[in-house]
Amino acid sequence: MYQIEGIKMFSAEDICKGLHVSKDTAYAMIKSKEANAKYIGRKLLISEDNLKRILDNVRS
Repeated sequence: MYQIEGIKMFSAEDICKGLHVSKDTAYAMIKSKEANAKYIGRKLLISEDNLKRILDNVRS
């Protein structure tokens, strides 16, 4: 997890560890249009709010 200006951001590796999914699944989540992920340096990161929104849509 990364903290950028008070916003929690997660990488694919964080998602793999937290949700026990493969890297392919984590990158598919991050690269979806609704994720609005951003590259910070060489890392592709997704905000906590966007990750929650994606997970809520999966559960519904």
